[in-house]
Amino acid sequence: MPLFGELKRPADAGEIRSLTFDETEFQRRHAALRTAMAEEGLDALVCTFAPSVCYVSGYETLASFVPAFLIVGIDREPTLLVDDFEAFNAMVSSWVEDVVTYPWSEDPAGALVEVLRNRGWANARLGWEHHQHGGAHQSYLHAAESVGGSWSYVHWLVDGVRARKSAAEIAAIRSAGAITPRGFDAARAELRPDAPDTAVAAAAYQALVGAGSERMSIQPIITAGRNSGIPHTTFGRSRLTPGHPVILEWGACVKRYTAPMIRTVVIGELADPVWDAMYAACVAAVERTIAGMRPGVSTLELGEHATEPLAELPSRVFRDGNRGYSVGLSFEPDWMDVPGLQICPRSGRTERSVATYPTLEEGHVFHVRAVTRDVGRAGVGVSETVAVTADGCEVLTDYSRHPIGLS
Repeated sequence: MPLFGELKRPADAGEIRSLTFDETEFQRRHAALRTAMAEEGLDALVCTFAPSVCYVSGYETLASFVPAFLIVGIDREPTLLVDDFEAFNAMVSSWVEDVVTYPWSEDPAGALVEVLRNRGWANARLGWEHHQHGGAHQSYLHAAESVGGSWSYVHWLVDGVRARKSAAEIAAIRSAGAITPRGFDAARAELRPDAPDTAVAAAAYQALVGAGSERMSIQPIITAGRNSGIPHTTFGRSRLTPGHPVILEWGACVKRYTAPMIRTVVIGELADPVWDAMYAACVAAVERTIAGMRPGVSTLELGEHATEPLAELPSRVFRDGNRGYSVGLSFEPDWMDVPGLQICPRSGRTERSVATYPTLEEGHVFHVRAVTRDVGRAGVGVSETVAVTADGCEVLTDYSRHPIGLS
């Protein structure tokens, strides 16, 4: 007996469906992806990465870690394969009509093989789009061995289409960008000596969700005390100390599109003049990046130019050359949108990244950022979400870049 079955839609399925964008936006994406597939000589593409599946089909679930496959044919309508527990989300969130389900207790790779055979893709020229997540490689090996045909990894293909945001996508990011600053006002109200960082986190959560944010792709980051001098730390019952900086970072989410920001908090004045210099260098780096953003600008040259202010800091200060990375459509646990699309010197880029994204283009959207850390002692940072426009750029977030604090 086959593992898969057709989705049984109720008679009022049209009334149940609730797409995040209208169908013309999804058809635009679908057509652009087919064009990219034709250039690669593919008959069909199997998408496995949740943001890519969502981008093309609209399919969305809280359990984005659960395997789902979108099969995009060059000459037919796409097929969406999900487990039967997720069938209802497919019914509500996706425009795709050909939805196939498999029992949640069964092997998804086996179900994929059955669908590929049943839909006539055996011996076709097939592409496999993936990002490193659980089970993707095993599913690829199983499908390649069982279905036959000519297979190739093309995990950059959907990214190339996603890189340039449409007006509808930028409108969603702009809406998120209007919510993100609310968290900083709420955080400011919690600034007092010896206050727990969890109080700041609670205020930020309440402000962001209360203003209309969906669940966020990265939860609000509040890194206080010595933790602020260590990358990728967050709140954990540390206490706020006068003169010691606290890094705040979060991004509200609208239609799964995120607009992140970083700001720095301090009660009183920064206790070490090096920290003042670090913050001034971060602001200068971000403002240089924004000033240089326009179509046709080299992502390498802008990254090098904007990183120059950080080079004057003492050697004990940790900093990087990443002045901006792509943001937009995202699911937990990351808000990065298109890997490789960066404003960064060559030292921080792969050769494929340099070749694929050599210059800025209209529709690119970046988290433009600079963070420096006096390692193990303190850290400071600032950032904005910025879209490249036809003749320059638009900052989609708005909040003072001066340190947030109480004198």
